[in-house]
This record gives sequence, C-alpha cells and structure tokens, in this order.
Amino acid sequence: MKALIAAAVLFIGLAAATAQSPPGPSSPAPKAASSAHKPAAAVRAECVLAVGLCVTVPASWKRLGDVFDDLGFVVAEPHPGADPASWPQLTVAAIDVPPPSTGASAPSLDSLVDIVLTPDGSFTSAETLQRTHLLLNHAEAEIVRVQLHEEADKPGAVEAIALIQADDGLVYSIALRCAPEEFARLEPVFQQAARSWRIKPPAPSPKPRQDSEKK
Repeated sequence: MKALIAAAVLFIGLAAATAQSPPGPSSPAPKAASSAHKPAAAVRAECVLAVGLCVTVPASWKRLGDVFDDLGFVVAEPHPGADPASWPQLTVAAIDVPPPSTGASAPSLDSLVDIVLTPDGSFTSAETLQRTHLLLNHAEAEIVRVQLHEEADKPGAVEAIALIQADDGLVYSIALRCAPEEFARLEPVFQQAARSWRIKPPAPSPKPRQDSEKK
C-alpha cells in the first residue's frame, strides 16, 4: 500500500578525495589493489507480528512505527538534521483482500496495483515507469515503479512497490518511497526486502509445568 510519509528533497553527503603525489623514480612499485569483496552491509529482520511477515532491512534504518492497524510497519533511513518525514522510507504491510462476491473472481494483482496507485490526496497522479511480473520466493508477484506527481506536471517522489500474492489469501506489500535522485542508491534495499520476504511461524507457547516439576 502507499507509504504514509511524503518524501522530500534529501541532503546528499559529499566526500572530499585526498590528492596524492605520483611516486618518484626510486619509489617502490604501488601494491596491487586488493581483490577482496567489499564487506556486506549489516542487516536485520523486521516483522509484521500480527501475520508473521518478515523482511530484511539495513541495520542502520530506524523503525518509525506500526501502520494499518498493526498489519504493517515503516522503517526509514535516518538523515541527521532532517525531519524524519523526509527520510527515505520502506513500508511493509499485509493486505486482507475481501472475498469476491458470488460469481465474481478474486481481484488480480494488476487490479490491486491500480487500486494502490489511485491518488489519495498525498499525490495527484502516478506515472508508471516500469511494471514487472515475477516469482518471489515461489509466490506470484508484481513490481511497479512509479513517478508520483504532487502537483499537475510537477514530479515528486519515486515509489517502487512489490505486491505478493500469498497462499493464505493475503497480499503482501513492500514499498520504497524516496526522492528521485536517491532511487538508484536505494533500489538494492528495496530488492533485498522484496526477495527476502518470509512468514515466521509464531513461537510455541510454553508448556505448563507439572506439579512434580514445581517441587
């Protein structure tokens, strides 16, 4: 479903490169660049406890709270000094699709995407940039990337949404919303979350202790 916090223009950090003088004739040959892979960024699992839906998110992202009557949550990338409402955000939720009326078929993922992209006041229109059908963890899914317009002919945030048709009758939604200039950097976060979705079984209730165990 649509994210709840509107994206704004974000601050971009700039790193200054240190200039180095070329080695003199007597300088030793420079060491070959290491072929070791860059260490993977730390991650953690975040879950919708009511249904056991879990995804992998960057460990540095902050959980802002639960949404949709505890059927979803929002995590965001902190930007020190900026309003949390402007942080890039990932919204994960379970959608309880109402059963179809007599003689009607269940709504397709295509129709659900159209419903999700219906303007609700936070944007005036959505321009579809890419739409893909695929399987995510053996479940039918659709990923759509859209350019949101907050005003007529004025581009706003970019949003990528994955809708996943689960066997339990629910549809799981994973959505990234960010400023257009941040999307290329943050798309791997969205892809990782979408491809990592899983259902975590509830923890078994502890067995009551027998009287003999209490003694």
